[in-house]
Amino acid sequence: MEMKQLEAFVCVAKNRSFSKAAEEMYASQPSVSAYIGSLEKSLGVQLLTRNTREVCLTKAGQDFLVYAKNILSLRERAIHNITGKGRDADCAIDIISSTIPAQHLLPELIASFQKLYPNVTFSVEQADSRQVEREMRSFRYEFGMIGTVPGGDHFNAYPVYDDELVLVTSRTVQQSAANICDNFKEFITSVPFIMRKPGSGTRVEVEALLSAVGLDLRELRVAAQFSDAHSILLAVSHGLGVSLVSKVAAAMYVDAGLIRAVEMNNPLFRRQIYLIYNKELELSPVQEEFANHVMGFYPAHA
Repeated sequence: MEMKQLEAFVCVAKNRSFSKAAEEMYASQPSVSAYIGSLEKSLGVQLLTRNTREVCLTKAGQDFLVYAKNILSLRERAIHNITGKGRDADCAIDIISSTIPAQHLLPELIASFQKLYPNVTFSVEQADSRQVEREMRSFRYEFGMIGTVPGGDHFNAYPVYDDELVLVTSRTVQQSAANICDNFKEFITSVPFIMRKPGSGTRVEVEALLSAVGLDLRELRVAAQFSDAHSILLAVSHGLGVSLVSKVAAAMYVDAGLIRAVEMNNPLFRRQIYLIYNKELELSPVQEEFANHVMGFYPAHA
């Protein structure tokens, strides 16, 4: 078993494609196929299945992926500890994130980390919260960022950002912020409401919040549902209705004078954004440094 075989296997498993893996490894597709073929032969099991759409892991492949990633991480730790190679390390970090952290937190976090580790490259995939959890369970990504704690005991989950849901309205709404806060239930049921589609962590948080204040989703006059916060904010700015969205997502629209954001000053409207990674996977030294950087960044910048 050779390291190049493991690298090729991990890369194909991540990309679900031989051609994309070849591009990422700067190798030919036949070379990547040869690495996988020789690895399967040495193990005596099939690790991957190929169809017309994508490459899939077999059960043995899924189990072996954890070992392969941990072996590569252990190699990186050995090199780091023996040679002292740290900030000059060349490596890639793959992250899958729900919408709010992908668009509003990760760009700043990655930029600040690359000032310390300029040779580390990042690949960020945006997905809804359910897909983030699903893909993290498949070990395709080193890290996930999400607005809800995943179920089960598969992940280390660390709160990294204190977020808040704010009520956003168009500039034409006349009620004062104090009046909206004092009469939240009456106000929110009297105007059209714009929702995130199912699958979003914000959607889960909004449903839990409404339940906590004694409201059922069916009591709202839902005018539309969108798959991302920016579409909701644009709809609000055009007077389609009101919504509950992340304060960090609304900030740019508020600063531009397109909408109003009412802070409810209620602990029920606060939530955490979490950094998650699999308990079964060993972090390489650089991955560990990135996790520590993320976990310490926002408290220091609050």
